[in-house]
Amino acid sequence: MSDDKEPFAVSRRVVIGAASAAPVVAGAGAGVAASSNEAMTRCAEWLALDAEIDRLGLRWSDLETILVRQKRWERMTPEERGELLPSEEMDAIDEQLKPLFDQREAWLEALPKVRARDMHGVAAKLEVALQVMVHQQGDGYDLFKATMEELRTARCPHCGSPVCKS
Repeated sequence: MSDDKEPFAVSRRVVIGAASAAPVVAGAGAGVAASSNEAMTRCAEWLALDAEIDRLGLRWSDLETILVRQKRWERMTPEERGELLPSEEMDAIDEQLKPLFDQREAWLEALPKVRARDMHGVAAKLEVALQVMVHQQGDGYDLFKATMEELRTARCPHCGSPVCKS
């Protein structure tokens, strides 16, 4: 994880994940290079980071389930819990998640300021907004509002007519 103050500083894991997510966000085969559209690139990075957070959260949940079944976790003292091997991995996951949550929030705050160049960028931003609303029950409002404004002012590249008619 990078400790840079730059809003979109990324770890290697997130870059690899973003590279694999970019064709999905960009609409593979659409003829648009993801790297030419900053909105699509930033959204792919955010979605990859979000997927990593989900993966770690699911692993933590799996470990908790194992401990509950094997050792009656809820009846144990914090000291007894700390002695169990899976709890070490759970603690490590907790430590990994803290900076990832902060990074995801910083990226989310920066996304409304990134202007989508085309409909692919708008669609990518809407994917992020939807994911945020699913996970955080509404924290994606600023991104959604900014993206909808872009959609309202977007024009068809072929005929020049507005994409959305009010």
